[in-house]
Order: sequence, then structure tokens, then C-alpha cells
Amino acid sequence: MKVVEYIETIIFSIKALLHKSILKLSIISLLLSFIILSCVLFAFWNAFPSIQWIKIIFWGVFDDLLNSIWVFIISTLFILLYPPLSTIISGFYLDPISHKVNLILGNKYKDNSSHISGIIAGIRILGLSTLSFILILLLKWLLISNIYLVIFIQFLASGYIIGKEYYEIVALKIFTYEKISLFRKRNFFVLNIAGCISAFLFIVPILNLIAPMLTIIIMTSLVDKLDKKYTIKK
Repeated sequence: MKVVEYIETIIFSIKALLHKSILKLSIISLLLSFIILSCVLFAFWNAFPSIQWIKIIFWGVFDDLLNSIWVFIISTLFILLYPPLSTIISGFYLDPISHKVNLILGNKYKDNSSHISGIIAGIRILGLSTLSFILILLLKWLLISNIYLVIFIQFLASGYIIGKEYYEIVALKIFTYEKISLFRKRNFFVLNIAGCISAFLFIVPILNLIAPMLTIIIMTSLVDKLDKKYTIKK
């Protein structure tokens, strides 16, 4: 896909977020996201002073190491925790939003919306993100000393996971099980770019409040565009 097509998809998604058929669900999800974001930030704020106790225990010998690890942990935990938690909280509405977006796009798919599919996706994102966090933490200790490079790798991993799980929410509504896997393999690069764009939405202030809804709309419109442009035979 060309850059202009991604831009068109994002513009459409923002307009769809404000569509009268979706606006109510968007507002509810936004409020829920605000609550979970406040809780996560409050937890981080309370956890931050605890590093001082560790410094006291080691008499300041490992101050530089502890500061480095703490910045890494705080940064990556936000990338790790907020997307799955906000997806779980907003998950009740993600599948219905995807269905309404399909209606806006002119697709007459059967309304088999499941209110738990988004919650399940959030739980899967949490599990996969936790695993990637552990692996990347080991990578930092053993191979890579540059904290910014490690955070960037964590961001790419988060984008991959978000793209995969949100794609499956959309795909389960419109494809057979066989086509879900085939479609993802054929459009692997495009879907991962969409995942990274979505991961970016989850960490940008204000935008992260609408990230779950905007991500499901982006993914729904993107899958529709790809499916119509590159039809795969069942």
C-alpha cells in the first residue's frame, strides 16, 4: 500500500469515529479508557519512589544501573500494559464498532457481533506482551545496552501484537478460518504497519484515550480495502 492510502484510511477512521451510529459507543469507550489510564498512571506515580529503597539497600553502588533499568521498566511497562488493559476495558464494544464500520463501508455482513471477542483479544495481547517484555528484558541485559534501541524494539513488538489481535477481531466477522491465516500472511507487512500506527496511538497523550476504538476502525477499513483490492479465492 502507498502512504496516501494509509492517510486516507486514518482520515476515514477519524470521521467514522464521529459517525452518529458509532459516536455513543466511542464516548463510552473513551470514558472507560480514561479511567484505566488514570489508574495506570497513578500506579506508576506511586511505584516510582520505591527505587530509593533499592538504592539505600545497595548503598548507592548500583545507582547508574538501577536508574537505567528503572527508566526502561517504566517506559516499557506503559507500552506493555496500557494497550491490553484499555482493549480489555473497551473490548465489550470493539466487535459492534467493527460491524457498524462495515455497514458504513457498504458491507452487508451478518451481525454476529460478540461482546467478548475484544476482551479475549485484550487478554491475549496482555499475555503476548508480557512474554515479549521478558524476552526483551533478557535481550537488554545480555546483548543491547542502548535503552532507546530496546524501547524501540519493544514498540515494534507491541505493534506486531496489536496488529495481529485487532486484525483477528475484524477477520473473524468476514472470513473463513482458512482465509484468516492466508489473508494475514499475504498482507503481513501492511497489517504490521497498521499495528505500529496503532501502537503509536496507544502511547500518545489524548489519542490514547480513543486508541482502542480508532484502532478497530482503522483495521476494519484497512482489511476491507485490502480484501476488495486483492481478492483471495476461498
